[in-house]
Amino acid sequence: MGADAADGGLRPLETPRSLAEDAAALIRAEILGRRFQRGQHLVEATIAKQLGISRGPVREAFKLLRADGLVAEEPRRGTFVVTLNSRDVREIYDLRAAIEGAAAHAVATARDPAVLAELHGIIERMATAVEQRDFRAVGRADLDFHEAICRLSGNRRIHAVFGQHVPALRTLLQIDEYLYSSAEIASQHRPLLEAIEQGKADVARRLSEEHCRNARDRVAAYIDSQPDD
Repeated sequence: MGADAADGGLRPLETPRSLAEDAAALIRAEILGRRFQRGQHLVEATIAKQLGISRGPVREAFKLLRADGLVAEEPRRGTFVVTLNSRDVREIYDLRAAIEGAAAHAVATARDPAVLAELHGIIERMATAVEQRDFRAVGRADLDFHEAICRLSGNRRIHAVFGQHVPALRTLLQIDEYLYSSAEIASQHRPLLEAIEQGKADVARRLSEEHCRNARDRVAAYIDSQPDD
């Protein structure tokens, strides 16, 4: 196993908004940036001291990171870093391409006005977040858009499969935001929404699949470019 995270560069938290979420975001950034290595032991007390908070929020942050698949708890040993590799990325995004392509085809075929209104609302929320440079909100809207297409497809199993992989998707979207600006991410959704709105089901399927595969290749290439642990 790697060394304890005793000398990391984490800064003390200053905002009282949600200590557990803020702590998880900072630790997540350290993992994604490979400053915390695969197999590294994350000591609750040490992390709490670095962040200038009590151990309770750090304990909750570890739970959030376990849901993301970024850390694992080993009985009587503690919490250790578990990072996604490029094979994980490709498998998750290939699954996304399959289910989201089918979902986009179904939504475009139905052309339900209520569904279209909801999707437009998410796109507008994403655009507002870009203007305000609220990158966390852009990421949430991005995930919400894809979740909505799966949910509104009317296929409960497609939506269930998507929901099963939401924690990993949150993590991968964090990496995607490192590689592309939020404005670019937001603009990529408009052609897909236009195809859905126009009832071009085959085009919607193709664009959805291409969107997932392009993201797959970007994120997988980034992970492959990082030094081995």
